[in-house]
Amino acid sequence: MTKVVEHKIVKFGLGWKGFDHDEMERQLNDLGRQGWEAVSSLQPSVGAAATDILVLLKRAR
Repeated sequence: MTKVVEHKIVKFGLGWKGFDHDEMERQLNDLGRQGWEAVSSLQPSVGAAATDILVLLKRAR
């Protein structure tokens, strides 16, 4: 039997004072309570500076 999962990408943008790590943690914990599991992250960049953090999540359907 094939396990069916759904995926989600959450984007955290660079703010005036950098990344809001407390807010990122709050959102990821909220998503975890909904059954989402973070499986990877990416930091796309323009030049040498990261402009966003993308977190890839999955959960069973």
